[in-house]
Amino acid sequence: MQQEYNKGASETEKLEQTNSPVKNVSTSVEENLLFIKNQLGESIGLSEGKFKAFGGYIETGIVFIENLCDKELINNQVISPLLKETIDVTIQDNDISTLAKTLYISSLNTKKIDQMEEVIGELLKGNTAIFFQGFSSARIVQSRKIEKRSIDKPENEITIFAAKEGFVEDLATNVSMIIRRLPVPALQCENFTLGSLSRTDSKFLWMKGLAKDEIIDEVRRRLNDVDTDMVDGTSTLAEFIQDKPTSIFPTYRLTERPDVVSRALSDGYVVILCDNSPFALIAPMCFWDSFKTMDDYSQLPFASSFLRIIRIIAFFVASAVSPLYLSFVTYNHTVVPPSLALNISQGREGVPFPSIIELIVMTVIIDIIREAGTRMPGIVGYFIGTLGAVVIGQAAVAAGYVSVSLIIVVSFSAIATFAISSTILVNTARMLNYILILFAGGLGIFGFFNGSFIILWRMSVLESFGVPYLYPIVPVELKGWKDLFVRAPFKVLKDKLTLITNVKGNKK
Repeated sequence: MQQEYNKGASETEKLEQTNSPVKNVSTSVEENLLFIKNQLGESIGLSEGKFKAFGGYIETGIVFIENLCDKELINNQVISPLLKETIDVTIQDNDISTLAKTLYISSLNTKKIDQMEEVIGELLKGNTAIFFQGFSSARIVQSRKIEKRSIDKPENEITIFAAKEGFVEDLATNVSMIIRRLPVPALQCENFTLGSLSRTDSKFLWMKGLAKDEIIDEVRRRLNDVDTDMVDGTSTLAEFIQDKPTSIFPTYRLTERPDVVSRALSDGYVVILCDNSPFALIAPMCFWDSFKTMDDYSQLPFASSFLRIIRIIAFFVASAVSPLYLSFVTYNHTVVPPSLALNISQGREGVPFPSIIELIVMTVIIDIIREAGTRMPGIVGYFIGTLGAVVIGQAAVAAGYVSVSLIIVVSFSAIATFAISSTILVNTARMLNYILILFAGGLGIFGFFNGSFIILWRMSVLESFGVPYLYPIVPVELKGWKDLFVRAPFKVLKDKLTLITNVKGNKK
């Protein structure tokens, strides 16, 4: 028996090409291979061939994309068994594809497909398609060559006592880390394919009996309504499904830690994972959830509560210290103690710019230095950020462009952002800082408080998948305070009322 297993079909085997798409798998192996070749082209690395399977009994076609597949698996578990084995049963009334899968193909992950559009989609995922002459279906064998980085420490969510592993870009690996922490049948999973071009595989997870049905249905509806060409990852998907995409407040939580996801699922939240993304999306999210870390549940309650309060204070310091300073030195001098006011006044002698211009310029410079340090690799970024801040700050003061007191305020505000545990909330604090600076620069302390009230009002009416953003403060739910500003002991938290079960409904 002579095997005809070549890369690409020869020119003499071409059939007449048509512009109209073939919807169903043809009973002709040659027609199926030609359709795939016409759709994908040769430059993509398509490998296709024909051979006589089952001892020369039936003509068989096989096709896969070489760069995406594990060729050793295809040869050992698909081609070799089909070439070596023979059929000793009557197949007139049997499906040869099912028979081959049951008796000969070693790979466990196979399925049958009847439409060519689905076959092409599977090929682009790294799977292999097998056609049998006279049968209008294709057998798909999972043969994707998985190339991924190893599990490493989370880069953005550093902890001291908690686990030291983070998500990677492979969806299956990320799901396995969650299942390992929650090995119970209550863990439910639903698959989605998002993006008309990217075809990104996504998984929607929740705990049956803990997550509220209204939340599950709402998230499922929003995922089904996603209409876009590209879904690069979880961060891109978040904008399509969150309540207010234009809001500066995040109504979802992104994490790269599987232990955070597991705890969120056990509390009744829902989780979305995307292929090619090392982050998980947790929803709904309240404002106070951003200040919780896994270290809070790895230390004693008093230490955990103290550190959580520090993080909350750091957020308000990062947002409000600079505007308060501006209102005091510009309009409300009597609020400042006389000795302090005198020192600030002496420090501003010779400064050519108004306080609001001085503050905005220095805040922008600090943000530029921070962004430059973030984009530089490793320890280089740290030194650039530190050196840039020190040199520019000292030079600006020595030249008389800014006052010493303003450098202290801006630096303190910038350092406070590093104590905020959520990266997304750090950006929120920076934007709130600019907003309040404008209010304080125009109306002083009166403008600061008016701006603060507007922000609080906006937060109070904001929702995340039907859950009030400031819950359990707005609306007030005292049982939810057990894990709010402080972390109660685990014996108390065991009986706490979870976030999702307190919500009576959601708004679409």
